[in-house]
Amino acid sequence: MSILLTGCASNLVPPSEEHTYKIEARAAAIHWLELLDQGDYEEAFELEAQDFRMNRTQSQFVRLMQARRAPFGKAIGRKFIGAAHIKKFVGVPDGIYESVLFKTNFEHKNPTAERVILIDQADGWRVMDYRIY
Repeated sequence: MSILLTGCASNLVPPSEEHTYKIEARAAAIHWLELLDQGDYEEAFELEAQDFRMNRTQSQFVRLMQARRAPFGKAIGRKFIGAAHIKKFVGVPDGIYESVLFKTNFEHKNPTAERVILIDQADGWRVMDYRIY
């Protein structure tokens, strides 16, 4: 998850289509975050974009999440902050990306920002990056 993600928003997508992307990506991000909340890291790994998980195994991802996410404890509340449609990231192919931001309160860390970056693939929105700030 250490891809350099410097994006630039694109206005080439019709507003109604961009709105649909944001709604679908937000739902996918929430579902993925709920898997993390439940400690179901194996299933969360399955919802990552195939192209971006080739450099690690499921067990490596599970260990990463246990070390990085589990120490915060249970999610007490999560508020959607916003989403941005992005066409280009440095170092990755052009595509349809959404960056979704949440303000989250955890048992052991408050407040926190969570960013989930997803890509629209043939099998739906898939996570390509996750950050906690």
